[in-house]
Amino acid sequence: MTKMLMRAGLTVFLACLITSCGIAAPPDGPVRTTQPQDCSGGTFDFGTSGGAQPLGSSDLMLQKMLEARANKQTIAMQDLAHSAGWSDEWDRMVEVGEHTERDELNSRAQTTGYCWKNLPPTSPMSDRPSDTYYLFVRNNRPVQFIQVRPSENPIILLRGVVLTKETVLRYYGSRLKPE
Repeated sequence: MTKMLMRAGLTVFLACLITSCGIAAPPDGPVRTTQPQDCSGGTFDFGTSGGAQPLGSSDLMLQKMLEARANKQTIAMQDLAHSAGWSDEWDRMVEVGEHTERDELNSRAQTTGYCWKNLPPTSPMSDRPSDTYYLFVRNNRPVQFIQVRPSENPIILLRGVVLTKETVLRYYGSRLKPE
């Protein structure tokens, strides 16, 4: 009888532990599907440690953004890019943050049929904010990205806002904001 009570107690304890840790619970956030997708435009990988840098140094561009923020500058994106030694081979910049989904990104970046690897996580269970990516696009094709840590994010962008070379950034609060 004692063994049976101990087994029953252990079973109840394990069941409580499993459900309280979320192991048996379904995810709360959106689930990314693994269905075959139209990747006719190509595939772009945010997990390639800085990726190709045909425009110029991603690190230097981020440094120039951070300097503009620290100096409370008002500056056009094109002037910012030139100060980092970047070429003009981009049309727009879009922010890729937590919860960005493929179709939404393709719509904002105007990159029809692109698939994206290593997008920031969508899990609401994440223990820290994810890095953000600034994606630079030319002629509806992704060209380069900059990886930005949450603690150093220099630009305030509302979801869905797209920056162009002509966009002017103005210091607002503690970061740069498009006019």
